[in-house]
Amino acid sequence: MADRRTDLELGPQPSLRSLEFGLATLAIHFYFVGYAIAIVNVPTSLSSEADWVVGIVVGALGFAGMFTRPLVGVWVDSSARERWLTIGGVATIVAFVGYGLSLDPWVMLGFRLIHGVAMGMFTTSLLAMVASHIPARQRGLGIGMYQSGNAVAQLYGSVLAVWVATQFSHEAAFFVGAAATALALMAGLRVHDLEPPESQAGVAWREREWISRTAITPAIVFLMMTTTVGAVNAFMPLFAEERTLGNAGLYYTVWGAALLGARFLAGAVGDRYGRTVVVIPSLAAQALSLLMLANSETQLVMLISAGIGGAALGGVQVSVMSLIVDRTAPGRRGAAMATYTMAWDVGAVVGGGLLGFVVDATSYSSGFTLVAMLPLLGMVVYVTRVARGDRDTPAAY
Repeated sequence: MADRRTDLELGPQPSLRSLEFGLATLAIHFYFVGYAIAIVNVPTSLSSEADWVVGIVVGALGFAGMFTRPLVGVWVDSSARERWLTIGGVATIVAFVGYGLSLDPWVMLGFRLIHGVAMGMFTTSLLAMVASHIPARQRGLGIGMYQSGNAVAQLYGSVLAVWVATQFSHEAAFFVGAAATALALMAGLRVHDLEPPESQAGVAWREREWISRTAITPAIVFLMMTTTVGAVNAFMPLFAEERTLGNAGLYYTVWGAALLGARFLAGAVGDRYGRTVVVIPSLAAQALSLLMLANSETQLVMLISAGIGGAALGGVQVSVMSLIVDRTAPGRRGAAMATYTMAWDVGAVVGGGLLGFVVDATSYSSGFTLVAMLPLLGMVVYVTRVARGDRDTPAAY
């Protein structure tokens, strides 16, 4: 009886079977349905504009996120995370409605900037909150399950965007994105933070944790992966056309399916044997995937490369995020998740830009070969700076 009273006094306990964990996964799923709609519908709705205008509007979201992530991390760790999730969700809905009301590129640019900041608020808050609902012994599995929500969204969100835009209009597709985000917000508002941060009211802004010390080095390892993904996303369709490899969309279908499966497997393996057992082979596999892609002469080789690459990203993504949560105190998870997710923003910007210069001077094949060296560099950083004590979960740094 004494133990039972103690459990009651402790309040809700982390569980992958809890309603709130399920709602968090549903929230991230619907949020990324909207994001997938925007990925396709923003550039296609501006098809009559100059390429440089489209590039500025499309890239504005990534730049806004990249430059505001540290501030978002400070905000999320300074007060109730539910507040920032709500602000981020509402602001994202406003952005989608703005897209739908005007397809003028310069009006849309303003809403893209809002969307970039809002996305950082919503995803960072939800990541920090959902971590409190995952038992430490199942952290990798739980994070893999949670991240599967956005992976599934990306399998059909883009198709939905094209269908709605074709059958109705681009404006209608944006309103569908707003509706999907509203569903995400409704689900997210039912999730409570079991380990809320302490008040930062007496701490000067310059003394707060803008870049997480526990996350920065693992995030650099993850950046070695996201830069390669940004590079492939930027030039894969053109490369497939140059080599006559068939429908480039099949690459992303296979890649997405492998990514989804790897997230579950990588999390469970990492929980049992340690994150290093997953991270090192996954980084090596990404290098192999890029080298195979660079030398693809048939569609089969291209698709095998896609499968290896998707599985590799899933393994690194789940394992690095799990390791960061392992090592970060609950009250500092906002900054940690902001630092981690910033690797996506930087990788998307740097990957396309880096490969663009190389491709202009040489070829697509040479560009993919060059970026294949980045995962190998990530292995060096991981082994020398991150791997020590990866089976420990101090969570009190």
